[in-house]
Amino acid sequence: MNIIKFFFYNTLVLGMIFISFQSVADESSNRHLLEAFHKYGITKCDNVILENSSLQENWSYFIEKHKNNIHEEINEVSLIQIYGSKNDTVKIDHSYIQTPEACYIHKRETVTFVGPCSKNIDLNNWYVKSAMPDKDYTEYHNKNGVIMFAKEITVGNFKACIKEYNMRNQYDIKQQKYIRD
Repeated sequence: MNIIKFFFYNTLVLGMIFISFQSVADESSNRHLLEAFHKYGITKCDNVILENSSLQENWSYFIEKHKNNIHEEINEVSLIQIYGSKNDTVKIDHSYIQTPEACYIHKRETVTFVGPCSKNIDLNNWYVKSAMPDKDYTEYHNKNGVIMFAKEITVGNFKACIKEYNMRNQYDIKQQKYIRD
């Protein structure tokens, strides 16, 4: 029994060290992300950034500040994140706007799936809001109010479904909470 306990405790300790290392690595990546936002003038939106854009393993990000601010007290920064692996990659485009009173985020996510949209969209969770037969896109909604646009492409015998999602939120800096419609 002592060998089993020894093995169990050593495995537990090694697992905790690995999890701690991963957390430190994630915190370090996110610290660099926040420093990049701070460099571009977004200094009061850390909670919103970490909630909506925190980095995970195998994520790449690209950040840029718009050359001309909307106003001297308003900063806008764009962030693009790409994660996943070959043939299973997600691209998320964020726009953050900081005013003296609030942080705004507009998040657009694009996911590409192999195969037709009919096999990649669960109609138990999504319903067609607008078919747009004269366009390439179909608009879908779900019960939570999420809007998705989907487009099927064909290249030779290969079919793919491109799904795009949008989300907008406002965060009150003083009250430290999201403002809901």
